[in-house]
Amino acid sequence: MKFNSRIRLLLSVIVLLSLGGGAWYWQQQRAKASPLKDAVVKVFQASEVTQAQLQALSGQIDMSGTLVASESATLRSQTGGTLLRLLVAEGQAVQRGQILAEIDVRDLSSRTEEREAAVSSAQRAYQLSLTQHKANQDLARQGFISETALASSQANLAANLAQLKAAESAAIAHSKQMADAAITAPFSGVVARRLVNVGEKVAPGQEVLQVLNPARLEFKAMVDASASQFLQPGLKIPVQFEGLGQAIVLRLDRVGPGNDAGSRALPVYLSFEQSPPSPLLRPGLMGMAQHAHALSQEVLTLPITAVQEESGKSIVWVIQEGVLKRQTVTPGKKDSQGQRMAILEGLKATDVVLALRFEGLKEGTKVEVKR
Repeated sequence: MKFNSRIRLLLSVIVLLSLGGGAWYWQQQRAKASPLKDAVVKVFQASEVTQAQLQALSGQIDMSGTLVASESATLRSQTGGTLLRLLVAEGQAVQRGQILAEIDVRDLSSRTEEREAAVSSAQRAYQLSLTQHKANQDLARQGFISETALASSQANLAANLAQLKAAESAAIAHSKQMADAAITAPFSGVVARRLVNVGEKVAPGQEVLQVLNPARLEFKAMVDASASQFLQPGLKIPVQFEGLGQAIVLRLDRVGPGNDAGSRALPVYLSFEQSPPSPLLRPGLMGMAQHAHALSQEVLTLPITAVQEESGKSIVWVIQEGVLKRQTVTPGKKDSQGQRMAILEGLKATDVVLALRFEGLKEGTKVEVKR
């Protein structure tokens, strides 16, 4: 019995030693495997890395707008009444001074004779008082009338003269009202809109017609306010209008003095060197243009694809001493083609940078660039 107990004890010790040895061996193999795993090298092709280039980027100003008539007018009624005649239709050509509409002023016409009679009566009264005053002056020199009587004659003459001037002014105002009953074209052009129909009552100052000159068109475009420093009068800019196959080169005529209140964009105006070359060009036609310009100084640039956004920051992946490093940078403007971006801070010209975006990158990973 004693012998059997010793054998069982010995076997237990052997089993325990075997288990302990196996555990130790497994730990050693795991420890050896870890450095090998950490030593895995990520390989990139030469086309997948780049270096920053020092260059002056080109900027681009995008313009969009419409053709507008530089010579246009809104014609308003200068007197009140019923619109008696409207002699033109929308799109109709008109000549300078042509009567376009007439307002019924029969109420005014009935007072024409009254105004004329008032002027005639005032003229007779003035002439009579003038003759009487001259006679009174002669009598006063001979001592037949007193100075008081002469002064009264002078006052009567002045009063009649004032009444004559008032009657003449009223007659002139009446004649002007009669003339204002006819609305005429201020220049040669076409009727753009009719705003009142025949038979409607119009008030003084009410809009009746809109007239424009289709031979004097300009392109009004809106641009970003920061673009004003790159736009100078005289620039030649191709504009592509809808419905036309070929762009038309226009000349930048002027830049608006301030931003538009609604869009906060800056208006610019481009004009034709000659009359519009195509009858298809008409007010309201949409157009688009682009103007490329060089930025003022050279800066370090990278491909757009090299810059990534992480947590609100711009970062690039830099290879330093064979190890990946995440580098925060300050980006600047993009070029006109949208291919490269200026890097203002955080990068040196000698840095090797991943040119493309890769998923699952980790800082500290060993890398190799395959040439």
